[in-house]
Amino acid sequence: MTQKWNLQDIRPVNSKRRSAPERHSAAPARPQYMKNDNDGEEGPEDEDGVENITIHDGNKSNKKKYIILSSVVLLLIFLVFGLSAILSKTTLTVYPEFREPVVNAEFTAYPDRREGSLSYEVITIEETAEVQVSASGQEEVESQAKGFIEIVKTTPGTERLIKNTRFRAPDGQVFRIQESVVVPGSLKDSSGANVPGTIRAEVFADAIGQEYNLPANTRFDVPGFKESNLDDLYSAIYAVNKDPMAGGFKGPKFLINDDELSTAKQQLQQDLRGKLLERIETEKPAGFTTFPGSAALSFESLPTVSYGDNLVTIREQAVLQLPLFKQDAFASYLAKQTVATYSREEVRIVDSSALTFKYTDSSVSSSNIANLTSLVFTLTGKPLIVSEFKAVQLQTDLAGKPKTAITTVLTGHPGIKSAKVSSKPFWKTAFPEDPTDIIIVEVIDEAE
Repeated sequence: MTQKWNLQDIRPVNSKRRSAPERHSAAPARPQYMKNDNDGEEGPEDEDGVENITIHDGNKSNKKKYIILSSVVLLLIFLVFGLSAILSKTTLTVYPEFREPVVNAEFTAYPDRREGSLSYEVITIEETAEVQVSASGQEEVESQAKGFIEIVKTTPGTERLIKNTRFRAPDGQVFRIQESVVVPGSLKDSSGANVPGTIRAEVFADAIGQEYNLPANTRFDVPGFKESNLDDLYSAIYAVNKDPMAGGFKGPKFLINDDELSTAKQQLQQDLRGKLLERIETEKPAGFTTFPGSAALSFESLPTVSYGDNLVTIREQAVLQLPLFKQDAFASYLAKQTVATYSREEVRIVDSSALTFKYTDSSVSSSNIANLTSLVFTLTGKPLIVSEFKAVQLQTDLAGKPKTAITTVLTGHPGIKSAKVSSKPFWKTAFPEDPTDIIIVEVIDEAE
């Protein structure tokens, strides 16, 4: 009977050949590139002591890296465009037309508006100061208040007023004109508006006393018209004093040494002048041009009052009058007179201090210019006259348009010589949709 053998039962006897290592006796060395993810740590072993090997899927790993990289790039793009939107800026540098004429000429201005002429208004500023001086005695003084009124007629046709015609203030004080006058009637101007007729006349108080020293801009009626039942004339004719009525006094007046009085008055007047000139800048209305050389100063001595046994207080009142010229009208008038190429466009004078103002008649500087019918003066200097442009309209015209449209848009703004556009970020090719996002910078210089 044949015996069958299993291969595993066959064992070599005393074989000198090196036995082959058992299959699981030792784990083969791992290649360097097949290390575990946990460096320095051995992987788990199976039941036979063989270390398991972790195998990574390269395709999945690359896909994950691609997704992360793409996300970072998209985030950077978002940040770049987001910051560009926040920090975007469009600046338009505008170079307006300008001239610098040499001015050295005589001009005439009027208190009322006249076609083709320069007009002005008068601002009046008052200041009072006082000082104590020694008195040597006193005397009784009586004087009437005096002043000037502007008689106005609001209806057509002239009206003659005889000498001593009465003008009555609201509180009953009566003043009389010193000479007969003919009041001109009203006229129609070029626009069809009614322009009252006016004439200036000197008046004096009907009685003595301080109560006739009335403030400026007191309105007077003519009581004689009312008493004669001339209601139409009573309504049509009235008067206004542009300056205070002054000089009325009744009572004792102190006697003061002439030299001491003169010195005290000079000091008071000097102090008053300085204070009034300082007030010009703060009290001058906006939109008007003024010149220091155009100021007219007048002084009036007020009644003295006792100050102890042998001291009296002397007081001086100073009145400063200054002609005001509307800035736009003055600039246009000066450009018309001095620039041959001027064509009535809107202009402005950058700095009026570049012009020196001087009255042709030096006595005007100490007179009451509110009562004058005109001012004659010379202007010398080299002012910078700049053409105006409408910045808001320019912003609106450019909003949303491509940058290349700037040349076409500027044709509708004749006051601009040229302009340059600067945008951030640099790739923007159009102006912002919102007009207020366009920043306009004016540069008065030759364009680059």
